[in-house]
Amino acid sequence: MSIRTRAAAAGLTASIFLGGALALAPAANAVGGHSKCTSDANMNGKVDVTNVNLRKGPGTSYGSYGQLTKGARVYVDCVRQPDITKQPWLYIKVNSGAHAGLRGWVRDDLIYWPIWS
Repeated sequence: MSIRTRAAAAGLTASIFLGGALALAPAANAVGGHSKCTSDANMNGKVDVTNVNLRKGPGTSYGSYGQLTKGARVYVDCVRQPDITKQPWLYIKVNSGAHAGLRGWVRDDLIYWPIWS
């Protein structure tokens, strides 16, 4: 095998390897449990007001899975706040109540967190 052929084969192998690794790598903006998150939270919380919509995305334009009742326990996985002028949204997992086990989005000011117990 000539040096040129070996160099081409090595280059091809490296590009396939690196390309495959890049294809399998998570998106750079993926934080926590959801690709729309901008920072991790990993804390417990509870619903702080009556009848909070559990949204399908981080905003009021997204549909609702249903309403969470005051006092429902949640796990705050991560936060979405693209910049300081925007309302933060929390990506949560519901741990108690009628929607236990569901994941979705709730505005930050509607959840009391962190809760350490």
